[in-house]
Amino acid sequence: MFKKWNKQMSIFVFVLALVMTALSGCGSSSSSNSTSADNNKAASSADSTPSNTSEGKNTETRKVTTVMGEVEVPAHPQRVIVNWYVGEVFTLGIKPVAINAHADKAMPFYGQFEGIPITEKWESEEILKYDPDLIITYDPKDYEDFSKLAPVIVVPEGDVSSSERLSFLGAATGHEAEAKKAIAVFEEKLNNAKGKLSSGIFKNKNFSILQDWGRESYGVMYETGSRGGTLLYEYIGLKKPEKLEQLVKTSGKGRDSLSYEVASQYFGDYVLWFLKEGYESEYAKSVIWNSIPAVKQGNVIQIPAEVGGLFYYSDVASMTAQLDYILDRLLALDKQ
Repeated sequence: MFKKWNKQMSIFVFVLALVMTALSGCGSSSSSNSTSADNNKAASSADSTPSNTSEGKNTETRKVTTVMGEVEVPAHPQRVIVNWYVGEVFTLGIKPVAINAHADKAMPFYGQFEGIPITEKWESEEILKYDPDLIITYDPKDYEDFSKLAPVIVVPEGDVSSSERLSFLGAATGHEAEAKKAIAVFEEKLNNAKGKLSSGIFKNKNFSILQDWGRESYGVMYETGSRGGTLLYEYIGLKKPEKLEQLVKTSGKGRDSLSYEVASQYFGDYVLWFLKEGYESEYAKSVIWNSIPAVKQGNVIQIPAEVGGLFYYSDVASMTAQLDYILDRLLALDKQ
């Protein structure tokens, strides 16, 4: 009887051992699979990486190299907040959940502002209200202030050209096709303008961008970046008057004031003369005005205040519209 019991006990122990081994194997397999998945995710160097959220939703991210380092952003952001680069975002076909930017009826994308809140303050508490999944800005300081709220893409203005900025943001947000299309349209018009403004009456001529703010205010302001300056000088390649060129180099200021007494010296062969709303230029009434060569020859193109918003931004869409406007006005002079 003892031998029979011993035999049964041995069989029981053997079966138990098999069960324990099987259970141990399942645990090891699960642990191994989990570790392998984690390692694959961490080691992935692809631009876009799929990941599962706790709700079981599939999302994708991509890594973008910015001036602030590598930033992981949504591959297809849905809740974008933007400040100065609102034109780029609209051009890419993205509708922001909120913006911190200026809107004007003369802007080529004015209709796209409809229904989008304009934040009163550019600060964490205000931004958090809109639950962003991506923040786009020009200011490196915003990375420190807002990166805990959402991924932040910083593109400092001046570090890249307007076309490069649009291309970069298109790649960063999954809208490369929209960026390429807008840039292609702009470049085609740009090449056409370069050809027309480098020959005929415009050959070897220089250009100024000026606005009268009043003797008791800023006098006459010159512009080299805003008010179409980026388009004229950087993209079309038009020249500034030599005296203005030297002033910009020595002062380091692309925009500054000129007194009424010296302003005439900075007028180019052709002038874009911006008008202020509700203000009739004092300078244009002064004795010296009619003695300025560009004025006498009828080479001053007045930009009415109601279209001033067209020249507010220097994104690709704005510059495309600016180019159409300026070229039409300049070519009209050639027909006189």
